[in-house]
Amino acid sequence: MRWDAHKAAEPMVAAALPQYVDAGILAAAKALGRSTRAINRIAAKHGFEFSTCTAKTMESRRMARASLVAQVKDLAESGAHQAEICTAIGITRAVLREIAEINNIRIDNRSKGFRHARP
Repeated sequence: MRWDAHKAAEPMVAAALPQYVDAGILAAAKALGRSTRAINRIAAKHGFEFSTCTAKTMESRRMARASLVAQVKDLAESGAHQAEICTAIGITRAVLREIAEINNIRIDNRSKGFRHARP
C-alpha cells in the first residue's frame, strides 16, 4: 500500500506521537500500525523529535557535549573530583568520562600523586 493511502489518518497519528517520544520510533510504529519510515516522516513534518538514538539525536547530543569540553577541562585542571565536576555541570559520570576520553582530559584524581597512607 502506498504511504499516501494513510494520509487521512495522519493527523490522528501526529496527535498520538507525543506519548511515544521517549519510547522511540519502533514503539510508535508498532502501537500506531505504521512503518518506522512513515512515523519518521510524520514526526519530522509535525516537529516531533524522538529521544531514542537516531542519527539526529546522536548528533544533537554530540554537539551538546562538545559545548561542555571547556568547562570539564577547567574543573579537572583545578583539581575538582569527578563527582564535583558532574554536580557543577549537571551531567552523569558516564557522560563526564566520555567527554574526558574523547578530548584527552585527565579526570582520574587518584593519579595526581595523592595517595592514602596504608595501615
